[in-house]
Amino acid sequence: MSAQSKGAAVDIDGMLLRKSRQKDILMTALPFAGLALTIAALTIATGGLLLSGGNLVNIMNQCFTTAIVGIGASFVYARGGMDFSLGPSCGVAQLVCVAIITRAGMPVWMGLIAAIAVAVISTMIVGLGSDCLHLQPFVVSLCVRSACTGILVVGCNALGKNIRVPLDTFGVFSNNLLKVSVLLVLLAAGWYLFEKTSLGKEQKAVGGNIVTARQSGIRSRQGVVFSHLILGVCVGIAACFQMVRAGSVSAQSGTGLEFNIMIALALGGFPMAGGSSAKIRATIVGVLTITFLTNGLTLAGMASEYINLVKGLLFIVIVAVSYDRSNLKQVVFM
Repeated sequence: MSAQSKGAAVDIDGMLLRKSRQKDILMTALPFAGLALTIAALTIATGGLLLSGGNLVNIMNQCFTTAIVGIGASFVYARGGMDFSLGPSCGVAQLVCVAIITRAGMPVWMGLIAAIAVAVISTMIVGLGSDCLHLQPFVVSLCVRSACTGILVVGCNALGKNIRVPLDTFGVFSNNLLKVSVLLVLLAAGWYLFEKTSLGKEQKAVGGNIVTARQSGIRSRQGVVFSHLILGVCVGIAACFQMVRAGSVSAQSGTGLEFNIMIALALGGFPMAGGSSAKIRATIVGVLTITFLTNGLTLAGMASEYINLVKGLLFIVIVAVSYDRSNLKQVVFM
């Protein structure tokens, strides 16, 4: 190759590198800009009510469950996985927790452990089921979703259609200081595991290219267990706080959680196909955006069905615009 040809090749490589960096900067900045624009627009639309002290506390409570589950879901989505059973799984965890404490007379900490155990079993079935049976994750998660929905309906019919959650027993889960502390601890732990440990980095490597990841010695099944264990723990913890906030457990408990997680990830710029660009901060930005959006539109007087329509359309548009078609890949199972 002549010197001129080599120089041209270097120029092309440099240009591609600069474009890649510019795209990364843009994809990082856009979610923050979207969050700022959402807050500004809805603050004006609600006459400043959106940022009032009382409403900010309400927003914190509203985003708590989505943020905690979103931290766990980041590990699963970073490897190119997904889980459509999170809502019903959260509902079953709530049912088991309240039944163990109010009906069996067990202490609160036993209810928390039981809720986490139920959620971990559910997420593990999705993860290991898809990996061991060589099935797409969404297929297994839909089966688990159906099973958990049935368990929740049968359990609520047996114990009472709307099982009251007494605050005198579960009051610890309504403490705002405890909520902030739990969220910060999980966020710090999630960030460290995701960004600084080999297991966390391996999730993104699998999401980027599973074939290359296996060739480099990454054990896929170990990553499946790791990511779905973290997700299950987060779902179980969130379930206990969510049922106290709702005041009861019913067949509708947890409804829509998995879709709010997906929309939050998309709004935060989290790559839905996984890969090296997955970041925990994207999850948090997305959770804040979807919470401010839902809260602000509610305060502005929009009906819930139209709010869901807005969120759904946003999800479609963002995924369509941001999806990297040059990185289309076939999921290969071990």
